[in-house]
Amino acid sequence: MEVYKKNQGFHARIFMAVVLGAFALFASHAVYGTLIESAQLYPGAEVPLVGIKLTWGLVSAAAFFFVCATIIGLHTTGFETGLNRLDTNSKKTVEFLIDTQGELQKVSWPTRDELVGSTGVVIVLLVILGAYIFGVDWVITRIMRVMGFL
Repeated sequence: MEVYKKNQGFHARIFMAVVLGAFALFASHAVYGTLIESAQLYPGAEVPLVGIKLTWGLVSAAAFFFVCATIIGLHTTGFETGLNRLDTNSKKTVEFLIDTQGELQKVSWPTRDELVGSTGVVIVLLVILGAYIFGVDWVITRIMRVMGFL
């Protein structure tokens, strides 16, 4: 097995694999939480060195994570499996990630000074807008109290 277009889109592939892996980990934890009260594989079964009871829920969560990780790995590396539909989808995903990284390299990123200046403008405008909304709310509240609605 060989990685499809090995040296292209490396950072996009890694980032996507990590993000999807985190989602798979959270989903596996949810599966475990749902099946936490399930029976042990056999009486007294424990995970070695940790002492956690080995239940069907734990095994199911681990199997679910393994399947998800395998699918994520296949789709971010482009390995050929011999399954035509999976290989086609995997190559489309890899092409998308390569194109995404290529487009991000074309972006003109701001310098540090431009970023600090823009952030300062946003913060100042948010403070001004917040003060304006507070003032209008305060005035309307006073008017409503004088009119007897509040």
